Amino acid sequence: MALITDELSVWDISHRWISYDPEGFRFRYPLGVKDNFKLLFEAILHGELFCQTLILAKRPDDSKADPKYYIRTHIDEIYDCIHGSAFNKKLLKWALISRNDFKEWCEHRSIPLPEFWFPPGWKYEFEQPEFGTRAFWATHMEPAEPGGFAIRFEIPEQLKDSKWTGGYSDDALELDSSSLRKNQLAKLCAQQLAIQIWKESPEKTISEMCRDDLIQKYSGAANYQSALPKWLSEIAPVNIKGKRGRPRKKSDESLD
Repeated sequence: MALITDELSVWDISHRWISYDPEGFRFRYPLGVKDNFKLLFEAILHGELFCQTLILAKRPDDSKADPKYYIRTHIDEIYDCIHGSAFNKKLLKWALISRNDFKEWCEHRSIPLPEFWFPPGWKYEFEQPEFGTRAFWATHMEPAEPGGFAIRFEIPEQLKDSKWTGGYSDDALELDSSSLRKNQLAKLCAQQLAIQIWKESPEKTISEMCRDDLIQKYSGAANYQSALPKWLSEIAPVNIKGKRGRPRKKSDESLD
């Protein structure tokens, strides 16, 4: 699996760039690793590549700042590395480079982005949905039993308002020009209704929730019965997800 961490040390980059384990034990550094040490420290020293922990600025003599963040403090070790006479492992691990700064440096140098940090086909940045992901919707829900655990999902009001108008009545589930598809809208309606119902009836199973009159009449899910249990399981309290409903009768089969 590729890395998408925000920053890596010169030590890590130099090893991973040629597919070596940074934590592997070896008596001598491979030639490619040493070349990367030299390349990166030279780029940092010449101002081509910004290093978060080794800045080029001069530290005033009377400054309270920690001198280890200034490259001049380590200039002898830097030159030793560039000339290949010595490689200070502690300094190589101290020198941190951000993913964005490394990307810009590679582009300015026309260096292909290394796949360990920039895997082909992956987006460079995570595109956060306008109203966040389900990770941000999860909120605490008091468990039914001591020592248990439960959560529920609060779908943002802005998300609801942007997808439909007029509330939950049968004649109000109208899509505007920028809305979701009908099945996506039905899913959101069903989940939001279920969240509210579970607040009042926390022991209600998923099967019972699927048959609930409010879900059936006002969610728009009547045409998506086979998908409804899965939709509701996504937002069901943890203590409910493992519960089974009553055995199905033939009359219930149309609901699943």
